[in-house]
Amino acid sequence: MTARLHRRIARLALLEVRTLTEYLDHDEQALVLRDQGRTYLGIADILDLDGARAAHAAFNRALRLRPRAEQGWLRSRELARLDALASRMRGRDDLAVEEVVRRLRGLKRQRDSLSVG
Repeated sequence: MTARLHRRIARLALLEVRTLTEYLDHDEQALVLRDQGRTYLGIADILDLDGARAAHAAFNRALRLRPRAEQGWLRSRELARLDALASRMRGRDDLAVEEVVRRLRGLKRQRDSLSVG
């Protein structure tokens, strides 16, 4: 290989490391922000992600990288937040029943994504 090709490969490798680092940083930041009580949409706005689903995915990736004991503690906190949100959702009389059901289904999917596995 030529020296020029070696330099190009080195630059690409560095770019991949930076991208991976940024990716992991976003995941970690999503976990911290969520643990502070931020909504997934709020996290997406702060981290410039492509929406609440991307923030939720980042949170879950970071969660799964934590030690098991910490995962359990973080899951418990997240489940408590989701339970509180579901309670508030059930009490909303300003939304149509169909909308409440739709949102509760979304909360169930979020709960299910927290399962160990």
